[in-house]
Amino acid sequence: MGARTLEKCKTYYEGRVFKTNKCGDIVVINYFKASNVIVQFLNTGARTKTCTGDILNGYVKDVFAPNIFNKGYLGCHDANVTRKNPPESYNVWVDMIRRCCCETYKQKKPHYMSSVVDARFESYFNYRSWCEKQIGFGCKDEKGRPFALDKDILIKGNKVYSEELCVFVPKEINLLMVKCGRKRGDNPIGVFYDAKNDKYKAQMSGKGASKTFIGRYATPEEAFQAYKQAKEAYIKEVANKWKDQIDNRVYEALMNYQVEITD
Repeated sequence: MGARTLEKCKTYYEGRVFKTNKCGDIVVINYFKASNVIVQFLNTGARTKTCTGDILNGYVKDVFAPNIFNKGYLGCHDANVTRKNPPESYNVWVDMIRRCCCETYKQKKPHYMSSVVDARFESYFNYRSWCEKQIGFGCKDEKGRPFALDKDILIKGNKVYSEELCVFVPKEINLLMVKCGRKRGDNPIGVFYDAKNDKYKAQMSGKGASKTFIGRYATPEEAFQAYKQAKEAYIKEVANKWKDQIDNRVYEALMNYQVEITD
């Protein structure tokens, strides 16, 4: 490109505002050549390198625009996430954003109603950088299932997905804390009223696909104490099974876990 042509292009592009198809307006900051143009998105202030063809056709993408359930954004130019088979880290990240930010999903899964995602995890780039360093990330259990992202093992009842409190654990551990609130009604966790026998039945999920029957008791309090003893023992059993494959913080949390009647 000759000096006069370059100057003409710089004069035409630099400082001019263009529209994109999905990410609002951009302004051209620097024109070096047709394949090397620096633009800035007016909505987010993010800058990126692009070409004149994409500018004129509106194809420039803002990786800082929250386009995953109006909250999550890429935070980096990563070609992998645009392929038909995105990396597992991306799929897990999108599922996390969905649980926290999709109202339709929360209506179906009300136990996620109060869940939120930390600001740093709104960026896939930040999330990926974090998760690739975590114990358990990329691992699979004996059934070939990837380890799950868990937010409330380290701190019971935690609702925030964050770098400090999220861990990767096998599905067996992830399911240990599932609560059947709708089925048990007003009874304590692990306790169900058996109308046929006019007793309170204690049973526990977790061992295989079926429920583990513990016993029948005269009061819900007695049934809960039986459940508590059995559940805490089982949690320790599972913790020791996976001890060498999980974060030590997870192991310690499970070994010290206490089932409360208010759970």
